Amino acid sequence: MTKTVLENSNEYEVFAEATAPALAPGEIVLGYLKGIDSNGNPLVIYPQLPSDNPAGAVSTVPVTQQHIGRQVALLFAKGDYQQPVIMGFIYSPLDDLLENFSFTEVEAVSSTNASAYATDPVEHSSKTDLETVRVDGERVVIEGKEEIVLKCGEASITLTNTGKILIRGKYLLSRSSGVNRILGGSVQVN
Repeated sequence: MTKTVLENSNEYEVFAEATAPALAPGEIVLGYLKGIDSNGNPLVIYPQLPSDNPAGAVSTVPVTQQHIGRQVALLFAKGDYQQPVIMGFIYSPLDDLLENFSFTEVEAVSSTNASAYATDPVEHSSKTDLETVRVDGERVVIEGKEEIVLKCGEASITLTNTGKILIRGKYLLSRSSGVNRILGGSVQVN
């Protein structure tokens, strides 16, 4: 659809109303948070937006730079597509996990230095501290370009991009209700 900017604002409003379908009372429209302006107001885009530029919106929930790119649920004040109101963010387990995760820097594992360690966690701006992370779904993928490290106290599991899996701890226990197999090109014990 080609959008035309008309000189007279009344003509523009008539044009926008003619091209966008009418809203039913309470109808929620899905859009995306594209940014935050210099005054701290959220900028959103949505299919019914009458121009190519993001529209300034008001919000019923806190909006931060971290939220940019997330999908939002929008209502419109007085049913006017020019007055979007962010009612909330569309829930995504992955976004929730990323927002509340404390990232750590990890020294890369090399052949000469096989021990990896995590430095102090970087402060995270989220006010929510997670004690437990639950992700609904049949499959969860966590991917790192170089490596992924899960660390708790003196125990760690490191996955590297070269295919190495390093499991470290004071005590390792492997239990299986079925067959417990160790397969490899060669298997060394001690």
